[in-house]
Amino acid sequence: MDYDSYLASKTLLVAWGRPITVSLLFLAALLLASLAIIPLRRYYKRIVAAIFLLLLAGFAFLAWYHLKIYNFIALINPMNGELVGRYCVPLWIEGEKLYFWTLFLALFSLVLNLRFKRPDFLLWLNTLLAGFVLVALFSSNPFTDPLPQFNQEVSDLYFMSQGAPLPLQIQLTQQAFMRMQFYYNSAYMWIHPPLLFISYAALTISFLAFLFMLIRKREAIFDTLSYNYTKFGYLLLTVGILIGYPWAIAAWENEPWWWSPEINMSLTMWVLYTAYLHSRIYLYRKGMWNTTALLGILCFSTLIFTYITTYLVPGVHSYG
Repeated sequence: MDYDSYLASKTLLVAWGRPITVSLLFLAALLLASLAIIPLRRYYKRIVAAIFLLLLAGFAFLAWYHLKIYNFIALINPMNGELVGRYCVPLWIEGEKLYFWTLFLALFSLVLNLRFKRPDFLLWLNTLLAGFVLVALFSSNPFTDPLPQFNQEVSDLYFMSQGAPLPLQIQLTQQAFMRMQFYYNSAYMWIHPPLLFISYAALTISFLAFLFMLIRKREAIFDTLSYNYTKFGYLLLTVGILIGYPWAIAAWENEPWWWSPEINMSLTMWVLYTAYLHSRIYLYRKGMWNTTALLGILCFSTLIFTYITTYLVPGVHSYG
């Protein structure tokens, strides 16, 4: 374990993250200012493109940091000094989750700014994007304190290896190996979460379109937009949930994981989005336009609650 080189990489990531954070905050503020300063709206496309490229650059720096973790941090058997494994840490854990969600929301927003010809919708879409950027940076900026839980685990292992009793070293190494095997290095961890967060980004777009279905009555363009993004998000959500099932069986063996609040909320969210897709069949029947739009808004409210549940409610799937 090259702990000093790992810390140097962490310090460098924090230094790289400062100008990215400041630039993103400035651009998000510009998008919000466009609500009041109409001339700024002519620069929508450039501002959203700049936000996406900065988020992408930040994601590249995070990928570099994760590569350094793989190179510098190794789990060593304290009994014989042999290599047990290296950490292949996914790019969407801890404070990186909301950042990853925002990255894809920026991508979808950029596509709509280039192709969708409704200034009223784009105004609020870009405002929503600015809000996501601000929330991501102020609540879980991945550059301020990169992977704090992982860093604590690695630091504990390193300092314990410097002179702790051998039985304690063996116990900590076994615990770290189990977490490495079923969490950090799990193939499911590399597939299940990103599918969900890309789905969440698409469903965020559909949420705004549902609001416009209520505001702009009977304008089919907003129904089409909400349906297309919901359909795409629903597909990813379904695959992501299905992939998470065998992972839960392996990772939480002998644990009552099926009672986890977050898992039950995820299933509730999936059922509600299924209900929306079925209700849309009867969209043009009396009263169904508003009912369908309201159901879509309820679906997204459940999505947000599901995400927050992982931090506030205890359970096997909790991050709190």
